[in-house]
Amino acid sequence: MATIIVAEKNKAAEAIAKALGSVKTIKKSKILNIYIIPSKDIYVIPLRGHLLEHKNTAAYKSWTNTNSREIITNPKAIKKFPKKNSSSYIKVLKEYSKLSNHCIIGTDADIEGCNIGLIDALPFIKEANPNIRISQLWLSSLQKNEIISKFNNLISPKYSWGESGEARSLIDAFIGFSATREVTNTLRPLLNKFRVPFTSIGRVQTSLLYLIYLRDQDITNFIPEPYFLIDAVLFHGEGTFQAHHILNPFEKTQEVKAQQIYQKIKGEKVAKIIDCPQKLKERAPPSPLNTSKALILLTRNLRISASVALNTMNALYLNKLISYPRTDSDIYKPDFNHIDILNHFSTHSQLGSYTLNLLKANRIIPTKGKKDAGDHPPITPLESLEINDSRLENDLQKKVYNILARYYLALFGEKAVESLQTLNLLIKDEQFKAQRVSLITEGFLEIVPFLKPKYEEEIQISGNEVPIKEILLRKKETKPPPKYSDASLLKLMEKNNLGTKSTRPIIIKILQTRKLIERTKLQYSITELGKFLIENLMKIWLSFLEPNFTKKVEKKLEEIKESRRKMDDVVNEVRVEFLKLFDKFLANKNELISKATGFKMNYTIPITSANCPFCNKSPMKFINLKNKKFLVCADETCKSYLSLPKNGRIKLLESTCSICNFNIFNISLIKNKKSYNYYMCPKCWNEGFKENQGKGFCSNCQDFKIVRGKCVKKE
Repeated sequence: MATIIVAEKNKAAEAIAKALGSVKTIKKSKILNIYIIPSKDIYVIPLRGHLLEHKNTAAYKSWTNTNSREIITNPKAIKKFPKKNSSSYIKVLKEYSKLSNHCIIGTDADIEGCNIGLIDALPFIKEANPNIRISQLWLSSLQKNEIISKFNNLISPKYSWGESGEARSLIDAFIGFSATREVTNTLRPLLNKFRVPFTSIGRVQTSLLYLIYLRDQDITNFIPEPYFLIDAVLFHGEGTFQAHHILNPFEKTQEVKAQQIYQKIKGEKVAKIIDCPQKLKERAPPSPLNTSKALILLTRNLRISASVALNTMNALYLNKLISYPRTDSDIYKPDFNHIDILNHFSTHSQLGSYTLNLLKANRIIPTKGKKDAGDHPPITPLESLEINDSRLENDLQKKVYNILARYYLALFGEKAVESLQTLNLLIKDEQFKAQRVSLITEGFLEIVPFLKPKYEEEIQISGNEVPIKEILLRKKETKPPPKYSDASLLKLMEKNNLGTKSTRPIIIKILQTRKLIERTKLQYSITELGKFLIENLMKIWLSFLEPNFTKKVEKKLEEIKESRRKMDDVVNEVRVEFLKLFDKFLANKNELISKATGFKMNYTIPITSANCPFCNKSPMKFINLKNKKFLVCADETCKSYLSLPKNGRIKLLESTCSICNFNIFNISLIKNKKSYNYYMCPKCWNEGFKENQGKGFCSNCQDFKIVRGKCVKKE
């Protein structure tokens, strides 16, 4: 009889089939192809990710006529249902399993892949053919050699991995469904003010929101402390360098001392050299890339979000260009074939010369990280592609591939050599120090300029004295901690065990979609809605918000994966623990309703300094929807609005229109790869539409013009 192989995506199914023999394709529907290998009597069936999803049963669909608590206590409140468009896949699984005596689960080789293959798909296969034999194809890449090797060495199904994923899904379902519904219903008056249909609660996302809130509070409550620096600007060669007093920084209480030192030496023209030690130090090549390190690398260097970075790596994997991008490992196994990959890169137009030098020097062993998770190798380029290769489908894929390829080659490189030069000086009897780090030998940094620190030239000196250009006494203030970026958020989540390597980017995106955080200039901050939510949940749900709750759940899920705990026991344990927290929320519900009802919105988001031109009572706030932008009166009883241009980035100016006294806006946009800026008054612009006059653009105004962002009368 035949064999069926179940793959997670169409591209993976096609790659598996073509690696195993000549392929015949049967089109089952617009979205579903079956790949047949007649010579081996094999059917390869693709899925589209999960076939099933957890949903509330019919009795618990209503958000207003059901008891949210029962979603936790009643196991029948949640059930797995087929996802949209999954019926054709389920039908095919049943059809071909009846023709087969062997089923190979070839979904992605991680917890989620095991859950899709062994928990979602396999029951339909077993229903049609209870006696079918089950194996698993554990792939780290979609390369032909890898597929053939793993097909000839099938493994026993990793049921415990699938059950760990199922437990996670079920736990997140009863926590998310119950808490989201109850909190949304409780905060309905507030959500209406924000024009948000619902807010979402989850054990990972809400804990992350709490940590973002804490950082925003640190920034908001930060009180700058003054401090003082005494620096000397000195001549060397054809340039200058700075030396710093060894007591820098002087605290506020040391201001008098700093002033005394400055007064004593401010007129000096020469600094005496005490000594000038110089030592060489080596900078080692980086360690291999696991998912977390790759996401941090890509978000930092390409200034893209974590979700975009992960999706791009996944596209490269499905195109057979890199190994599996979801891995915890940063150590290669001893038998990994690096030489083949290096040989492929030896003819690359940009990377070839570097690779040839590695091979000539027999540098074929990469650096090591800290963990071999046993699932997949670190993220590795599998093909040597020129930048214009058609398999790189867009500019972003080209940039991501280039970074991953260069990073991989750097693992084999020689250490870089740096020089640390220290210059110890005396100005009168005050000690100063200057330090510079310069690059002596590039080593691996030659191939990864994006990892290169900022180096300086050596200080060129001769004799025992250095002429002084000037001595500075500067007053500075301490700065608050920075807002989180994609890279620092990923580090934060990893440190606090929030989410998995593949879910972290999704969780960040969910918080944005729910308008609980916002990303501005590549930095994240909590919104007014998110702040209200966390500040009130902290009083009753602090133990749920703190990362320790999720950390304990993750530990239990790992125990399921390792077959040390049963799935049902863990799920029920978490169910009991969360029910106590849920009851605590219910006990404080009335107080929260009162706060939500009386909440006054604080418009720290873009809002006009001029009042609404229709009611003249309140300012107008900026609304940015998918296909339109407009200003709406902040007074809900007015509801008046002014349209804004759909295209371009809009910036509110403090200046007001000299004709109508409403705010002026600057619009900047890019057209045909050129930047354009113009100014407009929304009130005049909207009137121009009604009167078909085209007025409102400041450049068309007869009497006034914009000078340095202000509306002034033409001379």
